[in-house]
Amino acid sequence: MTEMLPDTLDMPFSDKQFIKQYFKEARGWDAELSHRIKRSEQRAWRCVALLTVIALLQGIGLVVLLPLKSIEPFVIRVDNNTGLVDVVSTLASHGQVKVKAQEAMDKYWLTQYLRHRESYQWQTRAYDRNLIGIMSTESVQLDYGAQTDPKTNPQAPISRYGQNAQVRVHIQATSFIDDETINGEQHKTALIRYSKQIKRLGEHHPLTHWVATITFVYRNSPMKLEDRRLNPLGFQVLSYRNDQASGGDD
Repeated sequence: MTEMLPDTLDMPFSDKQFIKQYFKEARGWDAELSHRIKRSEQRAWRCVALLTVIALLQGIGLVVLLPLKSIEPFVIRVDNNTGLVDVVSTLASHGQVKVKAQEAMDKYWLTQYLRHRESYQWQTRAYDRNLIGIMSTESVQLDYGAQTDPKTNPQAPISRYGQNAQVRVHIQATSFIDDETINGEQHKTALIRYSKQIKRLGEHHPLTHWVATITFVYRNSPMKLEDRRLNPLGFQVLSYRNDQASGGDD
């Protein structure tokens, strides 16, 4: 809109001074208003820039701290007989196997080995013999083969139990009694306490208690694909000794 200026030609001198002063002050007000608007915009942009920097610093801080923070679920196990509660450790953190997880893994393979070696069921006898062979060194294989072959041992499980009996095993405790490095291999020795009971229809057999001493190692030796599926970590038993606890019968 065009500003309408009054006709000052016929005005007295004092009125002309007043009009000039008025417009001068009006221009000053416009300039001050424009200056304030510019200052306000500058403050707004400074605030935006500061908030942007803070957001970037927070993002960088989260990225830096991310490797230090992890969510690891855990399992609480309750013993049905004693009511004791313990925490089962997780197997890995950031791709690394924990010490307690290594112990849990060792116990798993030891349990698998002992169950398949000391229990008996007619339908799984071939699978058990094959698995024990895969998980044993040659000397232990030969000893196991002699014990389970009815031609060389009249007390072999297949002769004693046949098709109508089963032998059930219950692991009671596993403890590690030795750990040494030999020729670059970590050899561990574990003591496993377990109970064993014969189940045959129409018969009652008492529960017996045993102690197995097992020395084992993990070896990345060449293995057939089907054997690797059964024993992926190369668990190998170096020596095996089984003793009946005092006071038990079999």
